Formats: sequence, C-alpha cells, structure tokens
Amino acid sequence: MERGRRWTAITLWATWWAVVTAALWFLGAVFDQRPDLVGCAASAVLVIVVGEVGDRLRRRFYPRRRTR
Repeated sequence: MERGRRWTAITLWATWWAVVTAALWFLGAVFDQRPDLVGCAASAVLVIVVGEVGDRLRRRFYPRRRTR
C-alpha cells in the first residue's frame, strides 16, 4: 500500500470511529444513561469491527451479480 493511501485509510477509520463514539455518547446522554466516553469508544470499536466483518462475509458469499 502506498504511504499516502495508508494515511488516508487511517484518517478515514479514525474519523468513522470518532463519529460513532460521539453518536453513542450522545444517545446515552439523551436517554439519561450517564455515558462514559471510554465505554462509548470501546463500544464504537466493537460496532465497527462487527459491521466490517459482516460486510466482508456478505461480499464473499453474495457477490454482486453482473449485468449482461
């Protein structure tokens, strides 16, 4: 992988993680659950990893059908 592409991928992952963390923290605050930022960050990692694994499995077992 090229160096520039690597940093772009890392930046995108970090941004996605920060957005999911903020969303979980905000939802916890809205529902009066006393959100812990560290817990929200760990949950965000778990949500992202599970989602990515599920997406890769879906792509592997159900490839897109090509149009003729």
